[in-house]
Amino acid sequence: MSDDFCEDGPAPGARRRPPRALPALVAAAFVLLHVFGYPATRFSNDSYRYARMAYAFLGDSRQEATRKAVAAYCADTARLVHRERLLGQLTFREPGRRAAYAARCEEKYAGGLVPTDPRYERIFTTRPAYPLAAAPFVALLGAKAGLTLVALACTALAGYLVFLLLRALRAPPPAALLGQVLCYVTPLAAWGGRPLTEGPALAVLTALLLASVWLLRGRVLPGAVLFAAALGLGLAVKYSTFLMAAPLLAAAACAALLLVPRTRHRGTRWLAALSAGGTLAALALSRALRLPGLTDSLQDTFTLHWTRPRIADPWRALARLNLHYWWQWLQQEALAPLLLFLLAVGAWGLWRRSVPVALCVIAVGLVGVAGTVAHPLAVERDRLYVPVWLVPVTGVPLALERLWYRARGGAARGDGPGGGTPADAEGERTSSPL
Repeated sequence: MSDDFCEDGPAPGARRRPPRALPALVAAAFVLLHVFGYPATRFSNDSYRYARMAYAFLGDSRQEATRKAVAAYCADTARLVHRERLLGQLTFREPGRRAAYAARCEEKYAGGLVPTDPRYERIFTTRPAYPLAAAPFVALLGAKAGLTLVALACTALAGYLVFLLLRALRAPPPAALLGQVLCYVTPLAAWGGRPLTEGPALAVLTALLLASVWLLRGRVLPGAVLFAAALGLGLAVKYSTFLMAAPLLAAAACAALLLVPRTRHRGTRWLAALSAGGTLAALALSRALRLPGLTDSLQDTFTLHWTRPRIADPWRALARLNLHYWWQWLQQEALAPLLLFLLAVGAWGLWRRSVPVALCVIAVGLVGVAGTVAHPLAVERDRLYVPVWLVPVTGVPLALERLWYRARGGAARGDGPGGGTPADAEGERTSSPL
């Protein structure tokens, strides 16, 4: 059985390895940076709803939970308004008005932040894992700090999981560390460190990817356990995201079986089965619990969160809005195509290392694209498609490693069709995977 990966390059001892504690130090540096930048983060309308759920988990009545969450939202909004005044050339010398602003805000939203339609509230009640995990920290530190702490810890964990994923792909420690650093300096971290579900969702997505790599390498039992646990947790963190991730990974596994004959082994079949089974289980759960579906989500979008009448044909409206959105998105990206460039480099690096792994990483990246297609809103642009950054975060280190070895005249890991091991070279001569 081929595990579709190359062996380590230079022999152990041929070069000095980074200290084993370095990934932890990198994560600590990331956390310290976000602690410094904490005042610049925003406690948004979504954060308010997670805070209210956390207070409800702590035993507060709905009225009391709403009051505390509104107070946290208004205090943070008043602080941000004050920060903006400090940057105004006409207002920075005027005395602050934070207390008065917060008081007016709390009075205005005494009944809770709008929108208050139960159909909109239902979107957030289907995401209990994040506020439940944050509840003890909300009790100790307050709403914003407690929610941010959990989101930040999950994002730090995601970076470490990227490190483990690249090491599982036989990348040398410097390349794996580069992947971890990229996770911490891209929009993955910018959104993951906010009091939102992006951080927990990112950690679970990277866990799904790591489980997929383990399965592709034939580590069936640990891969299957991690995959099932991550998918189950992901559905409780952000149901819509992982309902898209499961079928996309199933498609990636099936494509790997078709495109790369050498991967037709037990682990790849397990990945396809687990992904397909997870998709069916998620759909059954949705039907049993009557969770909001895509049609409900479209109506929420085009009625401004149920504050306007329902529209007759949301699918036609979605198609038209997507046409406008993606054309303008491409125009904006053309002015500074960093993301497009890094996506191309990352996809190339992954493809040259291992076609099955590349298909899985691209599938998870497409979760962000699918989310944006379902909600093509300019105001939510980079937040919705942020999972696409997992492609350059994992692929760019592999591409740079390949270019480094080639520049030194050596053979990079995964050279040859499909990125197989040297031991597979003979088989590749007679049966090319692509």
